[in-house]
Amino acid sequence: MVFKSIPLFIGLRYFFASSGNKLVSFISGLAVTGLVCGVALLIVVLAVMNGFDRELRTRILDLVTHIQVYEHGGIDDWQLLAGKVRERPGILSVTPFTDVTGMLSHRGQVQPVVLHGEQFGAGNPALQNQLDLTAAEGIDKPLYISEKMAAELRVAVGERLRMVVPAATDYSGGGRASRIVAFTLVGLFNTGTELDQQLAFTHLQLASELAGQGGRPQALQVQVEDIFTASQQGYLLQRDIPGTFVRNWSSRYGNLYQAIQGSRNLVLILIFLIVAIAAFNVVSMLVMAVSDKRPAIAILKTLGCSTRDILGIFFVKGTLIGLMGCTIGAGLGVLIASYVGQWAKWLENKLGVTLLNTEVYPVDVLPSHLMWSDVGVVVAVAFTLNMLATLHPAWRAGKVRPADELRYE
Repeated sequence: MVFKSIPLFIGLRYFFASSGNKLVSFISGLAVTGLVCGVALLIVVLAVMNGFDRELRTRILDLVTHIQVYEHGGIDDWQLLAGKVRERPGILSVTPFTDVTGMLSHRGQVQPVVLHGEQFGAGNPALQNQLDLTAAEGIDKPLYISEKMAAELRVAVGERLRMVVPAATDYSGGGRASRIVAFTLVGLFNTGTELDQQLAFTHLQLASELAGQGGRPQALQVQVEDIFTASQQGYLLQRDIPGTFVRNWSSRYGNLYQAIQGSRNLVLILIFLIVAIAAFNVVSMLVMAVSDKRPAIAILKTLGCSTRDILGIFFVKGTLIGLMGCTIGAGLGVLIASYVGQWAKWLENKLGVTLLNTEVYPVDVLPSHLMWSDVGVVVAVAFTLNMLATLHPAWRAGKVRPADELRYE
């Protein structure tokens, strides 16, 4: 009965007691530190990747058009076409729009722009909710641009700026000459995405006239409930409504979404290897601990401990190391993942640098979305690897022969 508690008792004693061998103590600390860092890093990376995925879904894809429905030469009766589209299941909204590319200029500063025209108060709510649409009342040619674009053009609300619309073929098949149009800046927006680099906003009628559409909208913008069904729904719309052709968000942002998912998987594999290496550092540590404790193991065996008891002692020690490393690593990872965006912004302010620029990245903040299921999976995998890593050293400890170790004692 006495020996039934020996594996747990001695395993706990070996875990909490410092070794007289400094090298063993150093390797033990290194194994725990590696496990802590690996678990924490994996949780943080998962949170950041989940954050990018969430930002793409909720910020960028809410602002862009999910499906665009065109008719050649513009849409003659957009209300009729919109009615046909709304009959489809899963459709949230259908509104007309027209896009015109050009160059904005103000006091010698030039900026390429996509002028997006849609109905004030009835277009994309994710964008129009940021705009003071009452500011455009009574203005002949109102314009909204991003705060970033306004800073680059050095223009303030209330000032006038010019837009150069290049020559193109109009809806009737004839040519239209380049035009220079003067706008009044009536408001600014800030989406925090790459759209701030290029998007300008005005009312539908003006954009359609500049595009040479004869005042008709260029296409319909369709928002759907599930963005990942946009491709299939677009195909069905084009098939069922003759004379239309359809584009969807994946033609522009699909590669970005796939890149985020691919990067996430690649980083997970790399950091999983780090966790695996950290876990198997326990092998080196326990092998050295077994070598250091061989005389003590021999004495325990002569006192009646079985091979199973000796296995249990070192298995307990390895398990406690894994438990401590995973617990501290998970706590550290959750802490960093919860505040990584704020710390990144603080670092930008202190160093005067921009870590994420929308000219390169899709968003201008470091997003983080912590999922407890990810934390659980990371801890479970790391702990399992650690448990597997303890088996071989524990088995070696159980094979120690007292006669060989105590021969010269």
